[in-house]
Amino acid sequence: MSKNKMKYIWHDYDPNTMQYVESWLDENAIQFTGLEEGFRPFYEYWVNEDGFVLGQNIWCKVVFEHDEPFAVAAFCLYENTIKIMEVLVKPEKRGQGKGSELLKELLNCKEIIGFQIYKSEAVIYPNNLASQKAFEKAGFKHHHSHKDADGDSMIYFYNHNEVQYEASR
Repeated sequence: MSKNKMKYIWHDYDPNTMQYVESWLDENAIQFTGLEEGFRPFYEYWVNEDGFVLGQNIWCKVVFEHDEPFAVAAFCLYENTIKIMEVLVKPEKRGQGKGSELLKELLNCKEIIGFQIYKSEAVIYPNNLASQKAFEKAGFKHHHSHKDADGDSMIYFYNHNEVQYEASR
């Protein structure tokens, strides 16, 4: 059991929760995620990608506070690193620290995916200041920037050992 008590309830993304997630894709979310076609095509692409097995090395979780869904997170295990592919927070819950709280819980509660996360990575676009702030509050650090097909992107890394070391100073 983790040292931290879980604040949120993490359910696998499924057709029952799909309706919530699609309704959260407002203009702001689409601008920062690139999910113009919706969340479902994104999900279906990744869970059907060769080498990925849902629940073993790729996960998509809808996050609930009490009985209310407020976020979805998609991530995979690649080369011993959890790659956070998407975090989408319900519009009414944005700006309340929910994104950074759910990231901290994901990183610190092994019950969510069955093991402790020691290293993680995320790609964030430079104009997405809210995500940069949420990931930094969760312990991620900007590592480097690079150009990709969609323009500039920023790579953020999380290393459990570095966070533990800094916390003990």
